Amino acid sequence: MKYYEDIEVGADVDFPGRYHVTQENIVAVGREWDPFPFHTDPEAARDSAFGGLVASTVHLFAITVKLGHSATDLIAAVSSLGIDEFRNLAPAYAGDVLRMRCTYLDKRRSKSRPGTGITRSSCELINQDDKVLLRYISTALVETRGD
Repeated sequence: MKYYEDIEVGADVDFPGRYHVTQENIVAVGREWDPFPFHTDPEAARDSAFGGLVASTVHLFAITVKLGHSATDLIAAVSSLGIDEFRNLAPAYAGDVLRMRCTYLDKRRSKSRPGTGITRSSCELINQDDKVLLRYISTALVETRGD
């Protein structure tokens, strides 16, 4: 387990997990959560601005959550406190292989919750061509070692 004290501002974390985007997965998530034709209908998607099926923003964010749990040394997170500067930068297509990287921006001890600290990190979802698809700033409440 990685605690507040273990987090180094400026450190990059390249998460080991990979997510293979499939057409079936794009369609299933699209039908359930974001039923635009470019997420649910391969034929209609060909005529869209994307030229084919693309994963929805909901899907991409869920992938970052999943990949964040692929770390062998999980963060002792108590709760997410928020997401800022959320940006879609490029689409994800069936066949893409995605990974996640985060950089710790800053940290401070919590004034209201003893035994915790607050961290901010810039997180990116990246495809196999090293193209950043999604970027956001994550703020989290993290346990300390118990001082």
